[in-house]
Formats: sequence, C-alpha cells, structure tokens
Amino acid sequence: MTPSPRVRLYVALLLLCSACFFPARSSAQGSQAKPKIGFLLDTLKIERWQTDFDSFKKRAEELGATVELADADGNDDLQFKQAKKLIDQHVKALIIVPHDTDKAARIVALAKSKGVPIIAYDRMIPNSELDFFVGVDTVAIGELQANSLTAVAPKGNYVLLEGAPTDSNAHLIFEGQKKALQPFVDRGDIKIVAEIWCPDWKPLEAYTRLTDVIAKNHGQIAAIVASNDGTAGGAVQALEENKLDGKVAVSGQDADLAAIIRILKDTQTMTVYKPLASLASQAAEAAVALADGQPPKSTGSISNGKRPVPAIFGPVVAVNKSNVNSTVIKDGFQNISSIRQALPPDKWPH
Repeated sequence: MTPSPRVRLYVALLLLCSACFFPARSSAQGSQAKPKIGFLLDTLKIERWQTDFDSFKKRAEELGATVELADADGNDDLQFKQAKKLIDQHVKALIIVPHDTDKAARIVALAKSKGVPIIAYDRMIPNSELDFFVGVDTVAIGELQANSLTAVAPKGNYVLLEGAPTDSNAHLIFEGQKKALQPFVDRGDIKIVAEIWCPDWKPLEAYTRLTDVIAKNHGQIAAIVASNDGTAGGAVQALEENKLDGKVAVSGQDADLAAIIRILKDTQTMTVYKPLASLASQAAEAAVALADGQPPKSTGSISNGKRPVPAIFGPVVAVNKSNVNSTVIKDGFQNISSIRQALPPDKWPH
C-alpha cells in the first residue's frame, strides 16, 4: 500500500532530524591521522646513511607513519635547531644519528621536556634520558677489524686510523681494536706506531695524516686499522702514492661500494658489514611503537652512563674477498652490476 502524503512527510522529517543528531561519518573518521616521526641525521655525505634512511622511511610508511628528514651536515647547533623545529611541528617521536654524541644530550633533554620519545640510532648518546637505542656492539666492530688484520699480518708496524673524536662510537671502536691487538703488542710482535683521529671521519684527514706517518716510518707499515671505509679510502690513496697499495693490510666498516671494489682489487683487506636495511626497519618499528605510546620490542639493554637503555642490537659481519657474494651481494646491499662495471672480469667476485 502506498503511504499517504502525511506519512511520507513524517518519515522525511524523522530522517532529517536523525541526520542532525547522528551525522554521517566522514571518510577520515574511524581512521587516525598518520603519526609523524622526525629523523635527525648527522650528514648524508657518507654513503651508508642514505641507505639507512631509505629503509627506515619505507618501513615506517608501511606501518602508517610519515617521516620528516633533517640533515645537519655535521653542524651541532643546526641539529639542535632542527630538533626544536620538528618538536614544534608536533612529531610523535624522534630518531637521531647525532653529530657530537655528548652535545646531543641537550636534544634528548629538549625532547623529554616536551613529552616526545627519542631513539638514538647507531650512535649512543651518553648521560641522557634516552627512550631507546638501535645499533650494534661497537666494541666488537673494533675487535673484528683488528682480528681480521692480525690474521694476515701478525707482525710489524700498525697504524690505528680512528674516526671523529666527537663520536662516542669512534672511541668504542678504538677500545675494541686495542683490546684485540694488546696480546700481540705484549709479545712484541706488533708495534703501534701511530694513533690518528680524523675529525668528522673525513677521508682527506686520513690521507694527509697517514702520508706523514708513512714518511716517518720509511714505508715500513704492516697494517692500517681504519675504522670506516671513508678513512680506509684516504689510507689507500696514501698507500698508492707510496707504491704500497696491496702490500699493507687495511680494514674498514660500512661495506661501501668503493670499499667492496678495493677489496676485490686487493687494496683493502676487509670491511665490517652491518645489515642496515634490517636494522633501520627495526628502528622504524620501534619509532612507530613509541609514537603510538607503546613500548618497543627490545633484544637487550645498554648503559649510557646514566641509565640502562632498552635496545635492539644488530649483527656485524667481516666481509673480505672470499665472501662478498654471500654477504653484501646476496642481501642486495651492493649491486653486482655496479661492481662489475668498476672492475675487469678477472677481479669480479666468484
């Protein structure tokens, strides 16, 4: 039966009133705004940091967050200003690769005063109220570098080529190197003829200072324990100019493309590979958890001198000529085509 005009009018009025009291859900309602995470980076001038950030951003976005990058270009005051700006923009969490690890404590203090959780990535910030740390056992890196070189050069003059004196990681690597070398020094098999520190991890600093050391020791160098691949590159340049390349064992860290090529050319002995994509992805998961007010999953904790900090620790792997294929190439960290383009066929990895 067809409703009367009066009934139809009544129903229409009822629906109109219902719309007033129970408005239809907008497309945004029922879904929360994406949390924004700030990523404070020391510098993009070192190859590995772009890899870290790309992996972090990809995973964070998969988890529904947005990421804002700030590159401090090695400037502590700029990094502090960038932190303040991101906090003022209401980021829900901060992750930081500090330039000066001691000075970065003020960034942690600022974040905590504003209720913003903060994660230190790769470089621990001592004596601060950090919420979380994602990185590796840095002392173990130094030990791995030194042990790899003593395996091929168990005697002779050694040079320790360190990173930035403002980076706490550089000091931990140095600690690991000295720990591994000490038994050889005590036996008189190895003599450490120089300990060189390179501000901002600059390859030019490594090249310039090592050139002087080579001259003072009349070329009698058995090994150079270089703390990363940038300083290793500076070292190899100095060795090449003195016709010592391939004759002196050289370590590194980060598995940069240039370092892998040097390893295959026999001018660098090894590098330390950290599966950065996996580590950065775990950092993103921790950051998103903190942004959502949840405690991240940790694999342990580490003291920063003030408190034990929950942490995720990634593995470290020694890469040399024999395992390039099964490590950095297998993981997709380095591209076989790029490597082959830089080398003659007889130097390609097998």
